[in-house]
Amino acid sequence: MGLLDSLGGGAPGMRKPTFEIAFGGGGGLGGMAAAAAGALGGGGDPWSQHLLVVTVDAGMAPSVDVAEVVYAAGPDAPKVSVGDEGTIKLGYDDDSNELVFTGKVESVRREIGGVVRVTVTNGAAALARLRVNAAYDGQTAGDVVKDLAGQASVDTGSVEDGLKFAYFVADDRSGGWGHVARLARNSGHVAYVNPEGKLYFAPYVEGSPTSFKYGQDLLALEVAEGTPALGKATAVGEGAAGSQGQDAWPWLLKDPSPVKRESGSGDGERLIEDGAVRSGDAAQKLAEGVVLAASRAKLTGRMLVPGAPKVAVGGTVEVTDAPDDALNGSWMARRVRHRYAKREGFTTRVDFCAAGSGGGLGGLL
Repeated sequence: MGLLDSLGGGAPGMRKPTFEIAFGGGGGLGGMAAAAAGALGGGGDPWSQHLLVVTVDAGMAPSVDVAEVVYAAGPDAPKVSVGDEGTIKLGYDDDSNELVFTGKVESVRREIGGVVRVTVTNGAAALARLRVNAAYDGQTAGDVVKDLAGQASVDTGSVEDGLKFAYFVADDRSGGWGHVARLARNSGHVAYVNPEGKLYFAPYVEGSPTSFKYGQDLLALEVAEGTPALGKATAVGEGAAGSQGQDAWPWLLKDPSPVKRESGSGDGERLIEDGAVRSGDAAQKLAEGVVLAASRAKLTGRMLVPGAPKVAVGGTVEVTDAPDDALNGSWMARRVRHRYAKREGFTTRVDFCAAGSGGGLGGLL
């Protein structure tokens, strides 16, 4: 990725980048303006005159999303307080701005050089801080995720069931976001907080892709094919629910075969023992989920493009017309970084991966 790192921010096209920052008032330093909008080189509102850089960095669990707003201090500068809630929108003057982040001010740092740095986080940070010791009887992974989100006061969007547990324990050795990440992997799901600030926990669904044309929309592109850490997984659970009915889940077994399942093929085999898995069906889903997560390492890459505010984590990106067929294809966006700066302009960096198992570079979907 050295080429991309050396590029930093790329020059945008002739379109004029715009932004909107809106946060609620707070105590201490005074409330931020209810809404502020600006554009490069113009506007009379405080944000347009004082903003220097906005960076939004979001990814799939267990990555914690963060946004940083940097602006010049002064008597007319925006006033920001820790705890202020609001949104960040980015776009261009010839179109409506797109919501890219919803969150709460985590910290405000002032420097002697007259620069103010505001850090904003969302529900991923709230779940990462959450520590619980809880037991869930006869519930699904989706039920557990909903409960954790409720305890962390995080709104939920699409949350699907995933694995069914006879008995599941979440302990405080891991934060709630770590539990969500593991439940997503084991269920064959993806988990992230969307730009609206809502938790998504469900299988990846290929949607209408955001397309980038080689020689026109790309500042840099790298695609790498690799060998997954494993090709086959064997999941072993506990209890006799697989052969004696659900009421037998607490029974101890001398022969684990009723709760032992396999998935995948090829080099690299892993044995996964999970006491929360108490049925053959759950063991099968666990093995499949682990293999699916590993298979996404078959293809990874990164692209740097002029600001693309419609690209979000969990979305689909597409590259077309590249002279090397290995660079063409559709992929799942697993990490997105939007950066708006008055000196460098507006760019978007997307880390992507294959959506699932399959062969080839560009056609893994």
